[in-house]
Amino acid sequence: MTLKDVVSVLNFAAFRPEPDDPSASWRRRFPTHRTVLVGVGKASLGWRGVLKNGRFTEGGLIRGELKELINQASIQIKDLADDGWCAVSLNTRYVISLETNLSRRPGSEDVIKTTPRNVLGARYERGKRYAVTHNPETNASILLSTDEDYIKKLEGMLKEAGLSIGRVCCGSYVLLRHALSATNSTRSGEKTATCFYVVCCMGAVCALVQDQDRWLELRSRTDVYEDTLDPVIDLVTPFKQRVAPESEIVLICDQPYEGLAEALQELFTGHKITDLSQPDLLWSLIAQY
Repeated sequence: MTLKDVVSVLNFAAFRPEPDDPSASWRRRFPTHRTVLVGVGKASLGWRGVLKNGRFTEGGLIRGELKELINQASIQIKDLADDGWCAVSLNTRYVISLETNLSRRPGSEDVIKTTPRNVLGARYERGKRYAVTHNPETNASILLSTDEDYIKKLEGMLKEAGLSIGRVCCGSYVLLRHALSATNSTRSGEKTATCFYVVCCMGAVCALVQDQDRWLELRSRTDVYEDTLDPVIDLVTPFKQRVAPESEIVLICDQPYEGLAEALQELFTGHKITDLSQPDLLWSLIAQY
């Protein structure tokens, strides 16, 4: 055992996960490092620094051609992180869909990230990365698929800018899972909710209809809105006739959007509106998990 090994044991470094270990939470991977969280859209780039104590520091949002944006902001973003470590929220080039009868073998939500064919069977597509959330009460599942080549291209652009990706996630998928967790009781609880979920994240929108423990319909689109939220209302308007009268409208966004909850209240008259959006909500969830 070398002196370095002895020191790492004495200061507990040997027991910490490696920076590129995806199974560990972001906080556990970087307990003594500043990191940066990056949001990538089709024509937008956002970022937020995370200090060693977990608090957020400066951030920004710019629009334009992605490669030019990365070159433009690379120094500013890199200066927020020790050793260039970043987590990326992918807000474009993905699909969220509602599927049935996927494999429910123990650990399938982890297995799909490494050997997706074992979970998806004939629905597996080469060149895709996957994540899945199973409904604990029915045979429905929410499936996320992203383009492998696009992620590799993004990794290359960020590497040229001096950044190292420690995690890639989908912002809308993260927010949707958080909303489901916040509004539904556990399997041993009394009852699940009847809700219509509306998720907005850096231009992307996802809508899910839930009737008690059943997921009935899901619609997801990327690059929907930019300067105005009217396209969000246009996308969810067809659901007005399909949600149950007792449905609660649950809104969750990467950050609060002024007037959006009021617009939904006007559209879904008589329904209770619950807005789970908070400042830096997406960044907080990524940093926490």
